[in-house]
Amino acid sequence: MEEFVKDLSGVWYLATAEDGQPHVRPFDKAAEVGGKLYIGTTNTKKVYEQIKKNPKIEIYAPTDFVPCRFEAQAFVEENAEITEEAFDKMGKAYDPATSVALRLENIQK
Repeated sequence: MEEFVKDLSGVWYLATAEDGQPHVRPFDKAAEVGGKLYIGTTNTKKVYEQIKKNPKIEIYAPTDFVPCRFEAQAFVEENAEITEEAFDKMGKAYDPATSVALRLENIQK
C-alpha cells in the first residue's frame, strides 16, 4: 500500500466513464488508513456522481522513474472518522458536508 501512496504523492490522473464517454482529470495525493488506500474529492463534483454509478476507474501517475498505471474500483467511504483521517493524511481541508473519501479496492497494476 505504501508504494501506491508514494506513486500518488504528486499530480496524477484519474479516469472514469459515463455513458460510454471517458473523463480524465488531475488529482493529487492519496492516503492509507487502516491498510486501505483512499483518495479525496467532494460530493459537488461530477467525478463523485460518476464513481457512484460506475466504480471502475483507472489511474495514471507520471512518477520520476517508471510511470504507474493501474485499475481499481472506488467506493465512497461512509465512515466520517475515516474520511476525516484520510483528508488529514492527504493534507487537505476536511468539510463534513462535502468531503468524500474514495476507498480503492481490487487494485491491479
